[in-house]
Amino acid sequence: MVTTMKMAYLEEWALLERDHSSSLHGAIEALKASTLRLPVVGAIADIQSLKDAVGSAVDVMQAMASSICSLLSKNEIRIKTIVHLQVEEMNSLVVEIADVTAKERALLEQCRDFLSTLAAMQLENAYITTKSPTGHQQPDNNPDNTHLKPFSSDLQ
Repeated sequence: MVTTMKMAYLEEWALLERDHSSSLHGAIEALKASTLRLPVVGAIADIQSLKDAVGSAVDVMQAMASSICSLLSKNEIRIKTIVHLQVEEMNSLVVEIADVTAKERALLEQCRDFLSTLAAMQLENAYITTKSPTGHQQPDNNPDNTHLKPFSSDLQ
């Protein structure tokens, strides 16, 4: 009877593992699609498209984190009935993946923020360049220069 019960749980575990592997494969393919197809042409990148691609990767990472948390909770329910050492090893790996995923998501969000700042700076540069016929900003007679903003290091 105990063996039959263990077999049922092991079969259910195999189904969960297959579903999880399929989900991970899909997530990996989605991440590859968003990073390998970055809109880079020569040495020039379209900042907005790059920002969108990184944002898409962040969304995929969030979906993966949700899936991993769901898998963790399902594993915790079954942990007492499945071979203890194998489950502990699997859970530690899943926790490690969740930790790496969280760190990677934070780095992707930071990258997205940097790209937003870069896009704003690029837009400001384009405005300044088109403001004068020579492509350089001409000093104006406005003594307080309220339209000029000094470069700030808010990126830290």
